[in-house]
Amino acid sequence: MTSRRTAPDRRGDLKARYRQAILDAADALIRERGKPQFSVDELAERADVSRRTVFNHFSSLDDVIMTTCTRVLSATVVEFRAATASTPVGDGSRVSVFDEITTALRNIDLPPVVAYLSGVLAAEGETGRSRHGIGDVFTRTTEQLSTEIAERTSAIDEFEVAILVSSLMNGIAVVCVHWLARTGGALDASSRTVWNELLDRLIVTIRIGYATPDPQESN
Repeated sequence: MTSRRTAPDRRGDLKARYRQAILDAADALIRERGKPQFSVDELAERADVSRRTVFNHFSSLDDVIMTTCTRVLSATVVEFRAATASTPVGDGSRVSVFDEITTALRNIDLPPVVAYLSGVLAAEGETGRSRHGIGDVFTRTTEQLSTEIAERTSAIDEFEVAILVSSLMNGIAVVCVHWLARTGGALDASSRTVWNELLDRLIVTIRIGYATPDPQESN
């Protein structure tokens, strides 16, 4: 019985190691060359796996690249988790949860990650690919972030948490596009000022929404 139970575990461990090796190899090649310019054969050789093994784990080279980018952003999710953990838990209301998330977003350093993603996802002359690619990477993290936030409150349900997080994450993707257009992805004091201004506008817009103001509220 023991051998029957451990055999699947060993196969699973082997698959995980292969997948990790492929992603590590892709990341190394990207950093060495500055762009995702490599073939499946080069990737397989660097990962010390067969070409077939690459396609057993990923549907295409683009899938490898997107997953590599998602992994980079996942490291930022860990930072986000630490930031939310250090933020005092409020009363669990919608407003309180929003404040917790936006405080955490202000406390993590996203511009370097965005600059990396832009460089990886932008093929020469294909700015559209970069724009949509960054959006896809942020979308891939939304569920994970929603789970993190949902565990911190019982006052609003999972649906509302998911709506709140997805609104912010999609908004961050828009911030990325405009920040890159205005700064070219430079990492200096001026570009970070632009990032903070765009992030502030996003937070204010989502907080206020587009409902018609109540005249009594201004009295």
